[in-house]
Amino acid sequence: MFKGIFILISCLFLTACSAHTSTISSNAAQISKLEQKTTPKRKNAESKADVYQIYLPEALTVLDTNQPINVLASGFEWVEGPVWSVKNNGLLFSDIPQNKVYLYHHQHGLTEYLTRSGFSNGLVISPDNKLILMQSRSRQIAKMRSALTQPRVEYEVLVNNYQGKRLNSPNDGVLASNGSLLFTDPPYGLAGKLNDPAKELSFQGVYQLDKNNNLTLIDDSIVYPNGIALSADQRTLYVAASDPNKPAWYQYQLDENLQVINKNVFYELAAINENSHGLPDGLKIHPSGIIFATGPKGIFLFNPSGELLANINLPSIAANVAFNADYSMLYITAHHQLLAIKLIK
Repeated sequence: MFKGIFILISCLFLTACSAHTSTISSNAAQISKLEQKTTPKRKNAESKADVYQIYLPEALTVLDTNQPINVLASGFEWVEGPVWSVKNNGLLFSDIPQNKVYLYHHQHGLTEYLTRSGFSNGLVISPDNKLILMQSRSRQIAKMRSALTQPRVEYEVLVNNYQGKRLNSPNDGVLASNGSLLFTDPPYGLAGKLNDPAKELSFQGVYQLDKNNNLTLIDDSIVYPNGIALSADQRTLYVAASDPNKPAWYQYQLDENLQVINKNVFYELAAINENSHGLPDGLKIHPSGIIFATGPKGIFLFNPSGELLANINLPSIAANVAFNADYSMLYITAHHQLLAIKLIK
């Protein structure tokens, strides 16, 4: 099933860490509903046998298989869209059903960042340090008007339709160096999904929104386009397909204007059943070129050639990932939990 030479190293380790409880700021109205499991240092570190499955030694350039999975916070409904904010020195992420964005800081713990996020999913920070939100159930992409360090529920709508028809449910996005936002638009924010009567488009798209807010359709052939990432040289776009009948990651070769030259299947899985514990979802690219992609049972690591390097097995369904500023930490939004794993720098 896997490409390349199959080298299996099962890393068996058990780390016992004390569980601590952080006091969550009384200013945040519903923070008290969350069972926060962390302190400013390491709390409730979860460690179990066979967390790491290594297939090619390239994975060991970024993974330290002695590192446990740390549970930073729990008690959410469905967390998604993590992004590192240099201005806040912390991680911003969405809880979609709660209609909120949270900020996690390694010293101060968890605070409520936005009380009404427009049911945001993916979050992106623009070069001018503005927060861009894929507002899934609001069926639009918006930019927060205020500064990152002074969040307010005031938004500028960037796009909400394609050729006069409302978008389905903007999900995840990535910014290109020319200011364009590449994003996916599956039906997940609609109650009836593909068959929702409010659905106006006959397809689910991958789009490019340029800096002048002109919208171009990149691809309309994926049933459930989801996570999206762009290579450092801006010439390769990756899109996850959360189709249980054909779960896969696609690769698009782009020209200097971000126009598609070629599309191919980057990596495909067998059809998913109810016991598969997740689907291809969010993904990010490490400076090494290694792709960290959430999928069934946890996280997949690929190299740019499409070889599977490793799997990280997780206790919760993984939705998306993000790195901190120096790439020493991998953050994972995993259903009702926020997780973290220390990486090799």
